[in-house]
Amino acid sequence: MDPSKRWRYLKIWALISLALIVLFPDVVFDTTTSILGFLFDHLVEFGHILFESVEMVLDHVIEHLFETDLHSTQTIVFYVLLSIALYCLYRLGRVALRVYRRCSFAWDEFRTEHQLNPADYWRRLSPFEKIKLIVIPMALIYLYVTFFV
Repeated sequence: MDPSKRWRYLKIWALISLALIVLFPDVVFDTTTSILGFLFDHLVEFGHILFESVEMVLDHVIEHLFETDLHSTQTIVFYVLLSIALYCLYRLGRVALRVYRRCSFAWDEFRTEHQLNPADYWRRLSPFEKIKLIVIPMALIYLYVTFFV
């Protein structure tokens, strides 16, 4: 399929999706939350099964490798899994801190470049633009409340 046809089909699907969202927002919202809930439930279940399988493999490996009893094996596996989880949390915290610093730096740069003062913006608008800025959101809210609530 050539890119122009693909782009045309993508625009058609986007318009159909937008029309469905505007015409049936409650159905789209309910369907989306149902699908996301289904995926979340199955992801949690998969994570639990994966954790249990790793724990069972570690149980068998430690029990046969060190020839320990059941209680000692469970204690060793608990601390091994705890240390792995703490290491993963440590690495995740380092990544989150790096991302936070990068976002904070980008936000500070954006604020210094774009000094936005709402009063100055309002003063620079023409009377027609001021009317548009007030009337259009009010009309949209009115239509939404009238037809969808």
